[in-house]
Amino acid sequence: MMAKKERKKGNNMAAKAAVGTLIILVISMAIFFIVNMAIPFRDFGSRGEVREIMMHSMIITSIISLVMLVLSIYMIYIYLKNYLELKSKFTLGILLAVISFMFFALTSNPMFHMIFGMFGKDGIFTLIPLVFATISLAILAWISSR
Repeated sequence: MMAKKERKKGNNMAAKAAVGTLIILVISMAIFFIVNMAIPFRDFGSRGEVREIMMHSMIITSIISLVMLVLSIYMIYIYLKNYLELKSKFTLGILLAVISFMFFALTSNPMFHMIFGMFGKDGIFTLIPLVFATISLAILAWISSR
């Protein structure tokens, strides 16, 4: 009798989580489409204007990736300290995911692309940040499923 109630409660929680996930997905897609509709397509008049927009974009991207790098290093410290105390596979998995996010922050910084001569070009250096983000998400999915 008690096991049946627990199973029903677990199924109810899973249904609520699925509905919540769908709501978040719909809201995020709506925001994406609203933003795309709000930003009109424009034809840039001059190369100088395009260069200025690219420079601002590079500065903003550099700042965001630097903040992500600092937060990643802080999180590595926290989870390494926790892992050394607990020796938990869960903590180790989170630590590895955070390390992967740190590499994502490093490789998504435009300065990284400039140092290695790949700024503004398609190639392996535009793919590397996505690989690290995918690794991080795979680790977190693996941890969460256990």
